[in-house]
Amino acid sequence: MQEKREPELIAACKRGDHAAGTELLCRHYASSLRLARGILRSNDESEDAVQSAYFSALGHIRNFRGDATFKTWITRIVMNECLARLRERRRRRDWVSVEAERNMLASAAPTPEKLTLCQEIASALYDAASILPKPLREVFALCVFSGLSIGETAAALGLTVGATKTRLSRAHARMRSHLQPVWAEINIRGRGAREHKSAAWRQRGSRETP
Repeated sequence: MQEKREPELIAACKRGDHAAGTELLCRHYASSLRLARGILRSNDESEDAVQSAYFSALGHIRNFRGDATFKTWITRIVMNECLARLRERRRRRDWVSVEAERNMLASAAPTPEKLTLCQEIASALYDAASILPKPLREVFALCVFSGLSIGETAAALGLTVGATKTRLSRAHARMRSHLQPVWAEINIRGRGAREHKSAAWRQRGSRETP
């Protein structure tokens, strides 16, 4: 039996053919799950996010006009669902960036100060990413959060490679500008902590000297 073309499946799905909708989404499930895992870093939550996104997509399939490819359309729905879950994590104060997780795992017993710093960095990174204009935020999320290549991101969003590179470069520039005061504050605090520790060691050494 010849496999149905995607436009045929979309048309059938719009008519209420649930089997066509299931087949349509199954074709994109692997890439959607990969995207969700790259953003959420959790297998269980990624599966839940994709299921929720697909349920929403089926409920709004009549809104799909074909201005972009179906893959681009479903990718944006999945990405928005994942980013919404990240916002919810942050409200619960549970969200940490991948880099922060690596830093904490590198230490067998992270200090309370280090944990607080990691949370502050994660919060600052997310705040900076969340206020990017949507075109820049989409590219940044796929390249940085999900780890897709420039080519994969371009294909997912229906962009040229050149346009994708430009948007990613602009996103990084805005992130640097937004985060500059944050890094300056962290450097000041870090320098103060080192100076405090150094002074404590000098004081301890003077006490031990006969």
